[in-house]
Amino acid sequence: MSFFSLLAFSLPVLSGTLIAHLLWLDKNSPLDLFFKFSLGTGLGLGISALLYFVCLLFFAGRSFFLYVEAALFLSLLTAAYLKRKRMVRASSPRLKITLPQAAILLAAVIVFLSSFIGMVNYSRQRARGDWDAWMIYNRAARFIFRGGENWRDAFSSEMGVIFHADYPPLLALNTASRWEILGEETAFVPMIQGFLFSLAALGLSFGALAELKSLAQGGVGLILLGGVPFFLGEGGRQTADLPLAFYLLASLVSLFFYFRDRRAAFLALAGFMAGLAAWTKNEGMLFLFASVGILFTAALWKRSLLDFLLYFAGALPSLLLLFYFKSQIAPPSEFLGGGSLFPYLADGSRHQLIFSAFEEFFLHGGGWFGIGIYLVLSAYFLLFYSRGGNPAPILISLAILVFQMIGYYVVYLISPYDLTWHIGYSLNRLFVQIYPSAVFVVLYAGATPEMIFPSRPK
Repeated sequence: MSFFSLLAFSLPVLSGTLIAHLLWLDKNSPLDLFFKFSLGTGLGLGISALLYFVCLLFFAGRSFFLYVEAALFLSLLTAAYLKRKRMVRASSPRLKITLPQAAILLAAVIVFLSSFIGMVNYSRQRARGDWDAWMIYNRAARFIFRGGENWRDAFSSEMGVIFHADYPPLLALNTASRWEILGEETAFVPMIQGFLFSLAALGLSFGALAELKSLAQGGVGLILLGGVPFFLGEGGRQTADLPLAFYLLASLVSLFFYFRDRRAAFLALAGFMAGLAAWTKNEGMLFLFASVGILFTAALWKRSLLDFLLYFAGALPSLLLLFYFKSQIAPPSEFLGGGSLFPYLADGSRHQLIFSAFEEFFLHGGGWFGIGIYLVLSAYFLLFYSRGGNPAPILISLAILVFQMIGYYVVYLISPYDLTWHIGYSLNRLFVQIYPSAVFVVLYAGATPEMIFPSRPK
C-alpha cells in the first residue's frame, strides 16, 4: 500500500513540476530539473488542495477527482510540448564542479541522508503522526473522506476547541483526496505527504541558491537545513509547520527570481505561494498580510502599484477560497472569543515572559553545542555580507520575516491559553516555519564559498 500511496501523489507533483517547467522552459540542466521538481512538488500539492475544495463545494459525494487531476496534467503536458516545440533549442552549459564544491556537496549529502533516515525512523514509530496531526489534520481528513455530502462536519462549530476546526485545510484536503483515489484510508498517505514537503523544502533551497548564487552555496544551505534536527524532524510529525515553511520559502524564492529577471509571472507566483501558505496554517495568513503590506509600502515608495498588483493577483484565488472557508464553513478562532485585548497587551509580565522565551531560543535553540542556529545565521550575515547585487529583495524579505516574528509575538500576547504552556508547546515550531526562508535570505546575501576560498587558476 505504501507504493500505491506514493503513486497517488504522482499527478499533482508532476502537474506542479510542469508549471515550473513552463516558467523556466529555457533551463534544462540536471540542476534546473531538480529545482523545478522541488518547486513543483509543493506547488502541485497546493493546487490539488484548492481544486479538491472546489469539487467538494459543488460535487460532494462524487468520486471523480482523479479525472480532474488527469485532465490538468494532460493539459499542462500539451502546453509544455507545444511551447517547447516553438522554442529555439539552446544547449545547456556544462556543469563544472571544483574540488571545494565537491567536498561541500559530499558533506551536504551525508548530512541530508543522516537526517532523512532519522525522519523516516521517527515516522515509523509514530505512523499516525504527532498530536496535532491526528487530532487536527488527519481527523479532518477522515471526516471529509467518510462524510460524503456531509463533509462540512469536519469543521463543525460543535467540536471542542481542541480539534481546531477553524484551521486551514490544505493538509486535510490532500489526505482526503488521496484516500478517495485509493478507495481506502491508509496512514501512509499523510506520512508520504510529510516526506514530500520535507524533500521539496530541501531541494528548493538547494536549487534556488545554486541558481541564484553558486553550487557550493546551495550545498551550505542543504547542510544548514538538514543538519539541525529541530527543522527536518518536523517532516515526520505530519503537522503543517514544515509544509508552511516550504510555501514561505517558495514565495520568497519567486520574489528573488522576479527581481533578477523582471518577469511578471514570477511575482504572481510569489503571491500564489503566499496564498497557499495561508491555506496551510493560520500563521500563513500572517505571512500573506505581512508580505502584502510590505510590498504595498514599497509600491507607494516607488509610486507604482504594478508590482503590488501582480503579487496580489497571484494570491487572490487562494485568498477568495480561504475567505469563503473561514466565513461560511469554519467556526470562529479561539483567539476571537470577544472581550477586551487591552489587559493582555498592557500586562508587563506577559511581555517579559514572551521576550525571554524568544531571546532564549535565539541564543541557544535549534543549533549545536548550545549555540542557537539563528545566532549562527546572524553571525554569518554580519561576517560574510556581500554588497554586490540588488539589495531590494533582501530588504523586502527581511522586513517580511521581521513582521512575521512581530506577529508571533502579538499572538502570544493575546493567547487565551496558559502562556507558559503555549510558548513551550509551540515556540520551537514557529521558528521552524521561518527557518528555511531565513537560511535562504542570509546565504543569498552572503559571500559564497567560491568567493571566500577561490580556486587557483590552472
